[in-house]
Order: sequence, then C-alpha cells, then structure tokens
Amino acid sequence: MTHSAKLLFLAALTVVPSITAFGGLGKLGAMGDSLTDEYWDSGVATYASNWVSILVQFRGIDMGPTAAQAGTNSWGTPRNQGYEFNWALSGATSADLLAEGQDTGLAAQASSDGVSNAVLDIGANDFNPAESDAYEEMYFGELTPSGIQSYVSQTVSNIETALVTVQAAGILVVLGTIPDPGITPAVDEYFPSAINRQIVSDAIQNANSGLKNLAQKYQVPLMDWYGLQSAVFGSNENLRSTFLVGNVAINLRGSDPGPPHWAPTNAYVSDGFHPNTVFQELLANLVLQAFDSSRNDNVPLFSEQEILNQASIPYGGSDTLQSEIGPYSNFILLPILPEFTGIHLTGTNVVLSFSTVSNQSYIIEDRDDLLAGAWTTLTNNIAGTGGVITASDSPPASLPERFYRVRQLP
Repeated sequence: MTHSAKLLFLAALTVVPSITAFGGLGKLGAMGDSLTDEYWDSGVATYASNWVSILVQFRGIDMGPTAAQAGTNSWGTPRNQGYEFNWALSGATSADLLAEGQDTGLAAQASSDGVSNAVLDIGANDFNPAESDAYEEMYFGELTPSGIQSYVSQTVSNIETALVTVQAAGILVVLGTIPDPGITPAVDEYFPSAINRQIVSDAIQNANSGLKNLAQKYQVPLMDWYGLQSAVFGSNENLRSTFLVGNVAINLRGSDPGPPHWAPTNAYVSDGFHPNTVFQELLANLVLQAFDSSRNDNVPLFSEQEILNQASIPYGGSDTLQSEIGPYSNFILLPILPEFTGIHLTGTNVVLSFSTVSNQSYIIEDRDDLLAGAWTTLTNNIAGTGGVITASDSPPASLPERFYRVRQLP
C-alpha cells in the first residue's frame, strides 16, 4: 500500500478525560472553610443556610449522613456534626486543610464510601485578617512584593497538594477560586482604605491565576467564586449597595441579626462577614453549573423564586439575575483539551498538527490496532505554546493503518 493510499486509513484521536463521560453527581464530598462548612456550628443556622445544606435539602445531593443520623454525636475534627463527606472546617486556611487531613480523609472515602465527586474551595482565610496576619501586612505595606508573591505561591501550592491527593484517589474534583474577604462589611469597617484593600485583592487575583493554571494542568473545572462575588458585590472602590434577585432588592451592605428580628434580604449574617442564604444559593447554583458544564449532570439549578422562597423572602414577580450577572456559565472555566487540527503526508512522513496551551506539556501516542495492543509513545514532553504544534511519524510503507492520540501531561 502506498503512503498516499494509506492516508485514508489514518485516524487522529483527541483524548477527552473521563470526567466528560461522567453522569450524575453521585456521592459528593467537599473541602474548604466556613463558606462550605455547614453553618450549624457557627450559631447562624437558625436563620441561614450554606450551599452544602441547600444542595442536600433541596436537591437531594448525597453528602453522606450527619453524625446524628449515623448514631454518633460527632465525626470528630474537622467534620464535627456535619455531613460525612463534607470535610470543610470554619476558620481553615489552605495550610490548615492539609494539617487537619481534609484531603486525606476525603480521599480515603473514595474506596470506603464510594465518594466520586468533590468540591475544593479554600484560601479565603489565607487572606482573612481574622485568621491570618498576611492581610494586615499587605494592607499596611509591611510585606514586600516578593514576600507577597512567596505567600501567594505557598497558598497555591497547598491547594495543589489537596487537589492532587483527592484526584489520585479517583475522585473527580471541581476547584473554586478564592473570594475576597476585603469587600465584606466586617473587614471594610476596620480596614477602610479601598486603595490598601486592593493590594490584598490583587494578591488574591494573583493566587486565582495560579488556580486557573492548576485547573488546566490537572484538567478540572474551575468555579470563579471570586468573579461571582465581584459581579454581585462590586469592587473595593465601587461597592454595590443593592442587588436584585427575583426583582427583590438585596441589601449588600446589611447584616441579618436573625430571630426574632429577621432581615433575610440583608446579604450577610450577623457577623457582617459570612453570606446570608441568598448568596449561598447562588454558590449552590455555581456548583451545579460546574458539574453540568463539565459532565452533563443536568441537576436543575435553583430558580430565582426558589432562591427567595428558601430564604423566606416572597418572590418579587419577575426574574432579574440574568440582567444582573448573566448566566452562571460565565463563571465556569473548563480546561482546554488538545485537539488535532490536521493530519497529512509529506513524502513518507505523517505530519500531525495539534492545539496547545502555554505552560503545559503534551504526549503523542500511536497504535496500529484500536482493539489490541497498547498505546506507545511517539513523542513526549512537547512544550505547549498556546498555538498549533506539529509532530511527525514515519510508519512503514506496508502498514495498513495507524491511529494517533494526543494528551496533556499533568
């Protein structure tokens, strides 16, 4: 067979990670801090819910039994009385997550309990003045640019360790960016300079750029919690005062004191720091959107009427979120997969062209029979450029067919 004729039998395969074929949320685990830890231990659960409780209660997502349901008073630190698969702990930094064993504990549940999916969102307390000295040091200019970069790099490294640990156990992870504590009323009151708060915000955005790289490196979806927060609450120098959900104005600078003087249309709980139910409902939708965008799970998002009703707020008669923030998919970043863009013969060589992402490495593999044998390496550790790269092969002229695939290396 001539090489010209053989071209008809060549096939280039783009390798898609198994997450795209995964259907259903299955058993869902979580790692994180007080945004993800059930509000039960914080004293605000009598009037506010977080996204974990919301998904379990109103969408039936399986995060395991509570300690009480399992017949025990507590799972022990860090889970305490919450859901068995939720390892998040209020006050945790990224270093605390590792020290507390959130990642190793959740990873073990892949085999012991069949946990198949997880949300990882940590880092807000790394930049929270109540939990870390770093906020004040950045705010008052006590950290040099290199010191800030070192701190950011360590935070990202901690999160990468947790991600790798859980992913290695076969759990499919959705990663979240770090929200900004500086725009909350509690922090704004004690750190009033918007310019100085922006120094910390810039560091958080730097860390989030690192998380974006992690999401691409490990081929996991990224939820832009920071972006959603900014779209709703505004920026340090332009904080919004109100936000419409279901045509109801939410007071973005107000705190809900809880019973007996409930104020559920205030965006924060009584501490002026943690989001009240309405914003947590938006986070719940972002989690559902991330799994749907990447894995076609099709768990229905909460409507604006549901969001308000579940927060004990009457619906305002019309939907307004689309005009406020646009679709939730705007805040989901999916990893870019390599794709073959061309395959042709040049003399006796087969030339393969494929798309790449900067700062990533790729491998091209081949096999002569899709039903037998193993993939072998044609070329390895190809550095991505952000553009199209070519590689070539010189198969024997007598070979009837050959198949190729390209993968991004972790």
